[in-house]
Amino acid sequence: MLGYISRLFLIIPFFVYSNFQDSIQKIELDDVIVKSTRIDVKKKEAPLSVYVKDLYRNKNYSTKSSFSDFTNLIPGIYTSSSNNFSQDLRISIRGFGARSAFGIRGVKLIVDGIPETTPDGQSQLDNLPLGLISNIEVIRGPSSILYGNSSGGVININTLSDNSLPYYRTSAVFGAYQYQSIQRTRVFDWNNSSLVIHYDKRRSNGYRDFSGYKSSILNLKYLRDLDEKNKIVWQINYTDSPYAKDAGGLKLSEVEDDRRQSRKNNFDYDTYEKVKHIKTGFSWRHLNDDNSSIDSYFFYQKRDFNSKLPFNYGGIIFLERDYYGIGTKYSKQFFSDNKSRTITLGIDYNNQHDDRKRFKNNLGEKGDNTFDQIEKFKSTGLYFINQTEYKSGLLFRYGLRYDDNRIGTDSEAFISLNRFNPSLGVSYSINDSNNIYLSTGTSFETPTLNELSNNPNGNGLNKSLDPSSSINYEIGWRNTTSNLMFEAIAYLINTDNEILPYELEQFPGKNFYRNVGSTRRYGIELSSQILFSIGNLNLSYTNAKNTFSDFLLDDNDLKGLSLPGIPNQILDVELILNLSKRSTLLINNRLIGELFADNLNETLVSSYNLLNITYSKEIFKNSEIYLGVNNLLDVNYFDNIRINAFGKRYYEPAPKRNVHFGLNLSF
Repeated sequence: MLGYISRLFLIIPFFVYSNFQDSIQKIELDDVIVKSTRIDVKKKEAPLSVYVKDLYRNKNYSTKSSFSDFTNLIPGIYTSSSNNFSQDLRISIRGFGARSAFGIRGVKLIVDGIPETTPDGQSQLDNLPLGLISNIEVIRGPSSILYGNSSGGVININTLSDNSLPYYRTSAVFGAYQYQSIQRTRVFDWNNSSLVIHYDKRRSNGYRDFSGYKSSILNLKYLRDLDEKNKIVWQINYTDSPYAKDAGGLKLSEVEDDRRQSRKNNFDYDTYEKVKHIKTGFSWRHLNDDNSSIDSYFFYQKRDFNSKLPFNYGGIIFLERDYYGIGTKYSKQFFSDNKSRTITLGIDYNNQHDDRKRFKNNLGEKGDNTFDQIEKFKSTGLYFINQTEYKSGLLFRYGLRYDDNRIGTDSEAFISLNRFNPSLGVSYSINDSNNIYLSTGTSFETPTLNELSNNPNGNGLNKSLDPSSSINYEIGWRNTTSNLMFEAIAYLINTDNEILPYELEQFPGKNFYRNVGSTRRYGIELSSQILFSIGNLNLSYTNAKNTFSDFLLDDNDLKGLSLPGIPNQILDVELILNLSKRSTLLINNRLIGELFADNLNETLVSSYNLLNITYSKEIFKNSEIYLGVNNLLDVNYFDNIRINAFGKRYYEPAPKRNVHFGLNLSF
């Protein structure tokens, strides 16, 4: 299969080239600058695997119901649970984050320069204004040198910052299962400042019984140039989700009987989550002179969370989270005849305070209190990065970061988890078109407060759960011409103390966590893009093998078995055709390979192929309508696999063929 895919990547671009060579335009691609690497670097020269997706150049005509709609074509990234808004979207990058039972773990999320991930490594995207996303930068592989704890990968999301002209935009999307999203965006532009106001209201009854949700998001972003040397950005985000129901995982026999049914226990115990979230952040950029700058930020987030789980004891959770942070970095450039050098010194401080209470779930009614604990996580990170660029085409980059993480409760003293993380990378531009690079870096991942508090031995933190640590090696080649881009990367990641979930019979639906020894991940990632006069063709392929290296489970030696929840391959093919000056056809095909649902590899989940097609037409300047069909071939597949679920309730069925209609109006 690997050989077939490799030939596909080589043959298709040249097939397209030979058949469209008369219409190929010599499009000079801009030098894309990557900013999430702490020191700005041209993408084609970056000594690490990074993908940049520009949503303004490549408009997104999906339902925009989930961030997963924005991650296709990014090698190494896998998303699931995009239709369960109670469990939230799960994201894994090269396998990091796959263990998450809900939300995102092991992957660092940054939104407009402000950390979205808590110090203990938890992330949710239910407060992300999807309609405002302008571009995404994804760093694949361990990156703790950049962002500390839980940086097995980095997703840097940037929202609309300014516009050449003030405008008003209304977007509406309607789809199957009574899905609707109404978004309004207003941009004000003055001489030295601009204000972006965005409101998004979404709701759906869900594909499965008992899976509907409702949410409203308000986002404000104010930008001002104080003078030629100082720029500030202030933002505030408010999210209110009064309900997001959880249909639960099913056994395979239940799926075959009725794939749209909910699990009976989930219905009986009225499982859902309710969220109110507010976030505000302030950033300031100061240019000391032409060669040095200071970037600083401060943010505060408050999250009130109420959840019901499908069991009695401790099945109702109330969580009040306060989370704030501050950081600054100083960068300076040095120039000589044959090279330029940039150094960056920085510090990040984050503080998380969780007030967690659990009550009995008496078939949907709140019962006696079973757990009451305040949990704290404080993190301080110091880092140094050096990047030297030579006129010969050589780029050399290295750095070191020290993180001090302290975890405690209102009844237990703080424990310290301190780590040094080095990084080293070198790239060489052979000529204007070809670049090769080598890099190595490390990461570490502490258990989250939720994972530590889910203690199978009773109250208090589960201190037997240790942080995991990883080291990454990779080599890459990039080829860039005026109308063709190709990238090939091979990587190897060794991890100690990998953390994976499991369930106990007396608490079905509740996840506990344990260290599983060491693991090994290795694979290749390929991506290519060819541009021609009537459109472009994009391809992305990941082939990975993720295995246990050392793990004994109940006297079973799991060495050589695959880590659950991670597909062995992912292939994306996207064709964009400009049928006329006003109409566009987008065809996207995604192949997700096989994966295992359990540590013992007893349950294999089959691969599937997902074909989506969208037609858009401009109705007048800057406004368009579009019609899309998801899962055109009406394939049976699963939106999520619940890893190691007790009773083999692994399966959350995904929607069959469905249609959506959208309208964008801009003035």
